[in-house]
Amino acid sequence: MKEKILYLVYSIYRDIVHTGLHEGVSKDMRKRIIRFNQFIILALLLNFISVFSYFYHKLYISALVNITSAYFFLLAFYFGSKRKLETGRIIAVVNINLYLIVICYLEGLKAGEYLLYFPYFVVLTFVVSIRRNFKELISVYSITVIASLAAVKLCPYVNNIQIINEALYAQLYSGNLVISLAMTIIFSYSILQVNKDNEVAILQEKTFGDTIFNTSLDGVFIIFSQTNIINSCNKRALEMFDVKEKHEIEGTNIEMWFEEHQIKQFNSIKESLSGESRPWQGELSLTAKTGRTFYGFVSVVPFAYKDTGYTKISILDVSNVKMAEFELMKAKEKAESAARTKSRFLSNMSHELRTPLNGIIGASNLLLQEEHLNTQVQHLDILKFSSEHMMMLINDILDYNKMEAGKVELADVPVNIKEFMQKLAGQFSPQIKLKGLEFKIDIDDRLDLEFYTDETRLNQVLSNLLANALKFTHEGTITMAVRKLFSSSTKSTLQFIVMDTGIGIPKNKHKEIFDSFTQADVNTTRKYGGTGLGLAITKRIVNMFNSDLLLESEENKGSAFHFTVELKICENRKRYMEDNIKNLDSLEGIRLLIAEDNPVNLSIAKRFLTKWGIKVSEATNGREALAQFKKGTFDLLLIDLEMPEMDGPTALKEIRKLNTSIPAVAFTAAVYDNMQADLLQKGFTDFIHKPFRPEELHSKISYLVSALRA
Repeated sequence: MKEKILYLVYSIYRDIVHTGLHEGVSKDMRKRIIRFNQFIILALLLNFISVFSYFYHKLYISALVNITSAYFFLLAFYFGSKRKLETGRIIAVVNINLYLIVICYLEGLKAGEYLLYFPYFVVLTFVVSIRRNFKELISVYSITVIASLAAVKLCPYVNNIQIINEALYAQLYSGNLVISLAMTIIFSYSILQVNKDNEVAILQEKTFGDTIFNTSLDGVFIIFSQTNIINSCNKRALEMFDVKEKHEIEGTNIEMWFEEHQIKQFNSIKESLSGESRPWQGELSLTAKTGRTFYGFVSVVPFAYKDTGYTKISILDVSNVKMAEFELMKAKEKAESAARTKSRFLSNMSHELRTPLNGIIGASNLLLQEEHLNTQVQHLDILKFSSEHMMMLINDILDYNKMEAGKVELADVPVNIKEFMQKLAGQFSPQIKLKGLEFKIDIDDRLDLEFYTDETRLNQVLSNLLANALKFTHEGTITMAVRKLFSSSTKSTLQFIVMDTGIGIPKNKHKEIFDSFTQADVNTTRKYGGTGLGLAITKRIVNMFNSDLLLESEENKGSAFHFTVELKICENRKRYMEDNIKNLDSLEGIRLLIAEDNPVNLSIAKRFLTKWGIKVSEATNGREALAQFKKGTFDLLLIDLEMPEMDGPTALKEIRKLNTSIPAVAFTAAVYDNMQADLLQKGFTDFIHKPFRPEELHSKISYLVSALRA
């Protein structure tokens, strides 16, 4: 029972002294709050005892003063609990000083109430930290000294406000003396205990610091800043410099441990840091006691302690890292060389493939503008659509590494989905019928409107899926479908499906077929050919649409590939593939020099240029272009990059010596990294790809010439 009562009392005491503590409070603030609460508890306890004593001796006014003082102590405790410790402390200090002055005046100095100032002076040291709050301690002591002097000077020796006889005076004096001595002893012991705890904490912190210092992965030196003499070092420094005992390093000059050519650099680093606390970091080479040289990542930090300047030098051994860095550099150079070779190869291949395509697309555009039978319109549209798409596919396949690096971005242009699907169906329909298969086309009628998407990428995805279906289906049906699943005022979710009744894909291969250079099995590769890149590219493109390419298939029963995309509805509802070539403005009066070695490309380009009223002069190589430029006057140059005898950039370099302002457009089928920056550096104003879109060429010529004439 006794233990339970003691535990209950202790629990109440603990709850009271911890009042005002909260998460995130610092260690120092925690101590201040606890000590303040302990002071309040002791003060209230003395008030409580004094009230009973005064009531017993019928000193009711003194009892009332004690009750008032207790109220203000409770008010101070309240502010402390509400995280307003400074306010609570001010109230407590003012309260105790006013209490002692008033009680001394009421009872007279003969009662000995002033003796309570002695433990009060001691308790101030307990409540207010000398080290962290010295100014506050001086302020509080000053207030208390003034209050104690006022009490001694202003208060009478005896006072008749209350009836106090000689015996009662003697009792009051004796009681106050005992209380004063007891409180002084208690608080003195508490202060000694706090100092002891602080000493233990300091020793523990020093031990902790030494442990960190000696277990660091860095070798650490502390040197005198003026002399460079090593004052101290840690264990890692001994290991790093092949030294067994500290005395072999301590007392030596730090310069002994640097490579000779690094000593000047280290001293210059120190000079640059003199008077500053900012660190320096970098790599330096150092020498161990055995003569071994190693590389270190060095951090130099100046600091001062007790008016003495020191420098902390931390060294991390990076010899292995340097070796790995050297190997990486060699590997990087090899990789960059291979990448340049690959880029050049792809550029050359692109050029060789684009050149005949330019003829096909250019001829298609010319046929569309000239008189033709109505029955030929569909075939010409398919020819143009397919050749342009083939050109885009060549770009992507030849630049597959760009897709791997995540450099391909989706376009966002209006596309009529119904017309797009019909053209795609028209492209594959003859091949499917030729193989004796049925081609089912299911296009949602609600999709006869325009959506913002990338037509080329969408075409590439569906073309790959249809090509695979055609390749692996020998009888039955191929189905291409698109449906609107749901729609809002601004967006629609569409589902694209390509199904076939072909050979199907085994369930254990459903994931593998989406890997690069992978097909269902070896027999498939031998029988049907292919690189195994088709589905890998297709899946990546579908992922770029924030979707996923899903597969449902059973072996010998067929396959179904499908994916859903969310597309924004085009508010303008404009048709995407408008035949606006005939409506282009006349460019009559412009004089243009074109240099192109391919006769087909030259013929097609010249045909368009003359249709727009441009006066064209032609050259088949760089030398001819330079000769033509010297003879005539021109508003714009259209120059192929790769020509015999003298290439485009060389010809332009010579032309720029004669005229620095004439616009020059690179007319090229090449594609390579940083192409635009490279061409600008070579003196070109702009560039246009082959195969070219007539509208784009017309726009560039119009803009460049008008800017020149402005």
